[in-house]
Amino acid sequence: MKSSSLNILLVVTVLSFSTLYSPQPILPLLAQEFSITGSKASLLISLTLFPLGLTPIIFGYLIDNFSARTIMLCFISMLTFSEFSFVFVTDFQILLGLRLLQGLLLSAIFTAIITYIGNQSSSQQRQKAVSSYISATIIGGFTGRFFTGFIADFTNWRVAFIVWTVGLLYALFLLRKLEKDAPSQGSHLPIKGVWKTFRQPRHYRVYLTAFIVFFAFASVLNVLPFRIREIMPSSSESLIASAYLGYLMGIVISLNAQSISTKLGSPVNSTLLGITAFCLGIMMLAGNNLILVFSAVFVFSSGFFLMHSTLSAYINQHTKTQRGVANGLYIAFYYAGGSLGSYLPLIVFDYWGWHFYLLVVISSSLIGLLIIFGLKAIDRTELKKNNLVV
Repeated sequence: MKSSSLNILLVVTVLSFSTLYSPQPILPLLAQEFSITGSKASLLISLTLFPLGLTPIIFGYLIDNFSARTIMLCFISMLTFSEFSFVFVTDFQILLGLRLLQGLLLSAIFTAIITYIGNQSSSQQRQKAVSSYISATIIGGFTGRFFTGFIADFTNWRVAFIVWTVGLLYALFLLRKLEKDAPSQGSHLPIKGVWKTFRQPRHYRVYLTAFIVFFAFASVLNVLPFRIREIMPSSSESLIASAYLGYLMGIVISLNAQSISTKLGSPVNSTLLGITAFCLGIMMLAGNNLILVFSAVFVFSSGFFLMHSTLSAYINQHTKTQRGVANGLYIAFYYAGGSLGSYLPLIVFDYWGWHFYLLVVISSSLIGLLIIFGLKAIDRTELKKNNLVV
């Protein structure tokens, strides 16, 4: 794949992920404007993540039968229209409907991008291209949060969505320059393969861990604006948006996850470290000091992305056939956890307060830690068998 094509896809990825997370820093503002609870406002994130947990395999089938470039052009056009519609909507229920639609569109877009990268890259290019894609998703997640908060603070929150609409129009302009691709032949929905892949001892443990820990991570990122406003009622949207700076640690961690895993002796040890660091970061949020809160984001984001990057590689390492199904299941469980985590724990926060909420989030994360200890036991047993064979 040409470097110009990869660069186009990376810009499109940044702009698409910006759209996904743009409402997050202004959730308290939207809750106030529409006279709703924080948990209901959080549905703007939860409902968008929901389709990402259900449709990757289905859209993978669609993209295997049509050009990935064509899918991107079509779905980003619809995404642009839906984003611009935010400027005029005054009914919160309509906003929720638009965000659900955006989740469906983004699911197709993300699947198309990663499929295009996989199909058009040589075996030597592929690992680097995928790493670049992951970095672009992190940059997009931060950019959407930071600039939406900044724009909303100095103008109006609706102006932010005009800005992202212009960004998506630019993405469409770039996509027209993208080299055309041919669809794969003879693809079908691998229903039997889905269950066969899931029930493997390593695989279902990885999927459940991704579900549980992203459940906690997405929840904390969603409740963070409300917690900052609780500590400092006068806090601006810009200050809230700045809290997500720690999210950028994901870039550093993702690019160094393999070397960390090697130094620790195994991917499982790396995952254990990641979840432990994540839990410690969550514990740091118990205080009322904003500096500590901002520092905590760096810690739990580092831990989360170490786990995520390691498990993403681990599942591919231990999948010999139907790797697409294995990755599709990972993405499905990952975003399903994010969707539920973006909403359900915030009900706990609304009714029982911050510290009980933290207890729920830490408890769920510790379950993920226990599951990974089970994975370590499987690896140890396999190693013993291999030694006996030798």
